[in-house]
Formats: sequence, structure tokens, C-alpha cells
Amino acid sequence: MATTEAGAESAFLYPDVQAVLDKAAGESSSDHGGLGRFWTLPLGAFLDARLMGLALIAPVGSCCGKSAPGSGRGARSALVQGLRGQAPFDGSRFVRLPWGGDAVDPADVDRIEAWIDEGCPDAPFAELTIAENVEVPADARIKVTGLAGPEFAPTSDPGAYRHQKGELRQRLDIDAMSEGQHERLRAAFREMYALNKWVGDVRNYNNLALIHQNHCQHGWERFLPWHRIYLYEFEQVLQDFCPDVTMPYWDFSAPAYSDDPPNGRIIPDSFKAYLDEASLEILARADIPTDPLRPIVGTRFTRPHDFFAAVEQAIGPDYILGENRNRFIDALLASNALWYPLRYPAQYFIDGKPVTINERIHYHYPSPTDIEEILSLRTFRDFGGGSLYVDSFGFLDQNPHNTMHIWTGGFNPDVPKTAGALDADTRNQAVRVTGRRFHKRADLYSQPPVGDMLSNLTASFDPIFWPIHANIDRLWSVWQQDHPNSLPVGLDAVLTPWSYAVRDTIDIHRFGYEYVRGSTIVPVGLDRPVGRFVSTSMPVPEPVRKGFRSAEVRLHRVPQLPRSCFIRVFLNVPDADGTTPLTHEGYAGYAAVFGHGECYGGPGHCDLPDAEPRKYDMRPRSMNTPRNHRIDVTRTVRRLLDAGASALTVTLVVIGGAYQEDKELLRLDGVSLNFLD
Repeated sequence: MATTEAGAESAFLYPDVQAVLDKAAGESSSDHGGLGRFWTLPLGAFLDARLMGLALIAPVGSCCGKSAPGSGRGARSALVQGLRGQAPFDGSRFVRLPWGGDAVDPADVDRIEAWIDEGCPDAPFAELTIAENVEVPADARIKVTGLAGPEFAPTSDPGAYRHQKGELRQRLDIDAMSEGQHERLRAAFREMYALNKWVGDVRNYNNLALIHQNHCQHGWERFLPWHRIYLYEFEQVLQDFCPDVTMPYWDFSAPAYSDDPPNGRIIPDSFKAYLDEASLEILARADIPTDPLRPIVGTRFTRPHDFFAAVEQAIGPDYILGENRNRFIDALLASNALWYPLRYPAQYFIDGKPVTINERIHYHYPSPTDIEEILSLRTFRDFGGGSLYVDSFGFLDQNPHNTMHIWTGGFNPDVPKTAGALDADTRNQAVRVTGRRFHKRADLYSQPPVGDMLSNLTASFDPIFWPIHANIDRLWSVWQQDHPNSLPVGLDAVLTPWSYAVRDTIDIHRFGYEYVRGSTIVPVGLDRPVGRFVSTSMPVPEPVRKGFRSAEVRLHRVPQLPRSCFIRVFLNVPDADGTTPLTHEGYAGYAAVFGHGECYGGPGHCDLPDAEPRKYDMRPRSMNTPRNHRIDVTRTVRRLLDAGASALTVTLVVIGGAYQEDKELLRLDGVSLNFLD
């Protein structure tokens, strides 16, 4: 083994960054948007941390190495911008970092910027053991394992990678997302809520929710096209604040929800109420005892009734009424921007006794069989809705769509008698709309008889509206793959209040997204050939293992290669090489690449083109533009998962024209493992 000879005395490392920030923060008690003293996090968590939706440490820059002066990774990091008081930390949105502390010396800010540019080292280089003769791409995250070479590790933020590279965004199963991805979604929602104070801002949450109140389409062929656009427009505003965020979908017919609905998960954990350490401070400031509440910190509560029952048991009934109750609502909203207090999922009653949705209103929760039958329908009229001449609700519009609105809205078991009892006389009571000031605290503190999801006039004010509709859109996308020529009537009809026509909605890819069960992407880098690619072990979440239809390994941005080759893919065979037989149980498939040959032009003829053409450059895309390759690995993935595997490694072996392993040929920007519907 060889080691580097760099001296460690003058190195500026993560502990030095922590010391600088800790000194500047002093005794400040600012929670920095829920992050607390973020520089005390372990380095991995610190690199992933986001402050009000902004990446404290910017993602690794473009592999092409072209960047404007002053646009290095350090300069692009919100941490450096905040320490320097640059926008948006110039008072326009936020104040200079650290909040509540002293300004950091400019020389120390320069050192922190340089530390980020150098890859955010946590230990002196002299302590790093490197395998002999191993060259590592500059933006790879590696784990060295000896002479065989590096293992490439996934990025913690696939959305940021796809945003940076201009690739299709992926809308994920919300139950397969990481906590970091959930928190970025919460941060984007918080930004939209914060705009509600500017009534005329079309980006604020309430104005976007009002679109559904005033223009929603149900019960005919425009139901699916209209909501596809509505989701897209909402998602664009989310991405104005957090560019790597997409709207996840809730697969409500998954076994975790549909096996026994009243006793199952009911709604996704990410939309449930919970207390965290920061929210306890809100309660303490209101003189609410917090020590007895610590045992329930982090516990997810599906409904307000469940949460307040736990509070009553911990500190007594006086704290679940009046202003004390309101402070708990404040604390829960601060913990989770996806929770909504006017939501009572799966709560139905007859004469005050809990019953199922079927017993109460003769609906049943959508089962996997229901979804299977709907996806087997042949015509758009039956699936999505009929035209004026064959009026009919589409089956997708009725159950599951209508049912999920009623299921998640529910009835409030704690409604004061003055607001209307849950009895036969008020069972058809509608959600109140007039006179309300949505998302104002007074409204969120109220105790209505029914949840907002029960009415199409108020449903979109509840954040859970969006992942439900994302799943409806996903099911349409799945159905379209099997029925590409079955279209709604009236393709030229305009979908108000926008200018899109129905025909504009047929292909989701033109809107830049796709639906996947789960995805892991491993950055590599185009700057040098990859002798042999081996990923670290990548866990496959249980919802992904149980729900995917197909699996793909994708090779991202492969440039024109000078020689033809086969790129073999092995799963869970990290030591695979050119001698590993294709009969091996881990062999998953291959991509065949037709080589470009020697360049016959002058200087620059075969250079990689810029990712974006020059302004006014109307020429078609260059033939040298890097391409993506997709290899279907479904059969091997299923075999390995059925045998008990819960994680997968990807190995790429390049076989040249002489049917020998070629270690000086393959260049690519990244490798991903994708589980599709």
C-alpha cells in the first residue's frame, strides 16, 4: 500500500470549520430553520444539510470543468454566501450567518470556501490510504478496497444530480424516499406558505390552492389532463425554491395501507404529526411542561385525536384545550410542514362509535384488485371519463380518487357540540368555505366537523392532496403505456386557467418527469476512463422491493467511444471481470456500443459539445452529444430479491472488439439503478 506524503499541519479540515462557526455563533440560540447548530452534525449529514431549502454545501460542479470566475463549489454554497452576507442572506430573505452570532472574519470565510473546493476533507491527507496505481475521478465518492480499485458510492441527492445534468426528474414513491428528501419537500412547502402574506403573489400556497377551488375538472374527460397540468404547475413553484424537489406519489393501494385499512398505516408517515426537539422549545416558551413529553418525541401520530390523547396521558387534560392546544398546533406545524390539523383520516362514526368507511358512507378503500381492474379497462371513456355524448365518470375518478378524498378528510371526533354533532342530522354537512382565511392560524386552530379533503373546494389546501393526485397521474401514465392510442376526446380543448390544450398533456416526458418506485444514482465523471465500475452496496427499500414492474441500470451521458465494445452488467458480483461467465447468476445484461473511430477532423471536431447551445444557435443537436444507455435487469433483480437480497451492487465490465476486457475505453458521467412501474 502507498500513502500520500502531504503534511497535515497546515490542512484546514472539518474540525477547523466547526471551530470557526462555533466561535462566531457564541451563545446564539437560533435554530437555523430547524437545523440547530448545524456545524455540530457529522460531516456526512453536514454535507447534505439544507437551510430553508438551500444546500449549505453545493453539489459537485459540472464534469466538463467549465465554470465562470467565482462560481466554484465553495462560492455556490449557501454556507459561504451566508457567511459573506450575499443574497439571499443580505437581508432580502435572510440575515447573515450564523444567525444571532458575530460575523465570521473574511479570511476564515475564504478558508472555508477553499475547504469546500478541496472536497470538504475531514482528516489530513497523510492519513488516507490509497491503493497503488488507482486513478479516481474527481467527483466520485469512493471507498478504497485494495488493488481492485475504487467502489463508487451513490449521491445522497439524486434530484440535485438530475437537475444539474438536465435529465428527467423522477417522482418517487413517498414511502421509498430518504429523510433528507422528505425534509427538502417540507422546506419547499414552507417557502410557499411563507408567501401567503403577499396576497397577490401567484406563487403563494393559497393562490395555487384556489385554482382547484375555481377551475377543477371532475366527472368527464378533462379530469386527468387538467390535474396533470395542475400538478406540473404546482411542482414548478416547488422547484423555484428547491430545484431538486419533485412531487412524490402515495401508492395508497400498497399492502401497508390496504390490507386492513382501519388498522394499517392509513396515511404516509411523512404526513403525520410529530414533535421534535426544536418544537419542544415552542412549548416551553408557552410554559407547557416538556420533560413528560420527551417519551413521545419522534412518534408519528396519524390524527389530531391520537396526538392529543397522548398529550393528555402525559401531562393532563388542561393542556389539550384552549391556548395550550393552539401552542401544540404551532409546534406540530413547525415540526412538519406536510401535516395539516384539519385532516381526520379514516375516522367515521355512527352514534359516536367508530366504524369503517364502508359502514358509514358505503364506500370501500381502494384495493390492489380495484387498481388492477381499472388498469385493465380498454377505453379512455371507461378509464378516465366520457365526453358530452357518452357522459360518464371514469372509474379512476370514482374509486380510488373520490374515495381517497373522503378517506383522508374524515370526521372530527373532537368537534365541539356548537360546531355540529356527528349524528344523522348533520351527516351530510359540507365543508365550510365562506368566511375562512385558509392557512391562517385562527383557521388551523378551528375544530370543524369534517376535514378539508372532503370537498373539492377546500381539498387542495391540505398538502396530502398533492401526493394523492400524483398517484392518480401515475396510474394514468401506467395505463398509457399499455393503451398508447386511447385518448380523451376534445384534444384541442383549452385547460383553464392556463393555455395548455388537452393534447399537450398526453406525454409526461415533455414536462420533464417520470414515475419510478425508487432510484439510486452514482456519480462517476467524464474526465477519464473507468477501468472497472463497481458500486457500493445500495439498499433497496421494502416498498420498492414489493412494488416495481421492471428494473433498469442506466449509464448516464456516455460520449462517443473510439472503439466498439460490450458493457456487461453484473449484480451482486463485485469481483466480476472479463473472465466471469455470462451464465453466472449475477449476470444481468449488456449494452452494445458502436465505436466512433479515430477523429478525422481538425482541432475541436470531436470535442464534447456544451450542455446547452449558444443563444441563437439553431443547429440540431451534435452527434457527439453524450447519450444514455438503458439495460433491463428485471429478471436478475427479481431473482436476487426473491432469494433474500435487500441491497444490490452494480458492476460494469467492458469487453472490447477482441473479446478481451478493455480498461481504457469507457467514460460516463454516472450510473443509476432504477425501479419502474
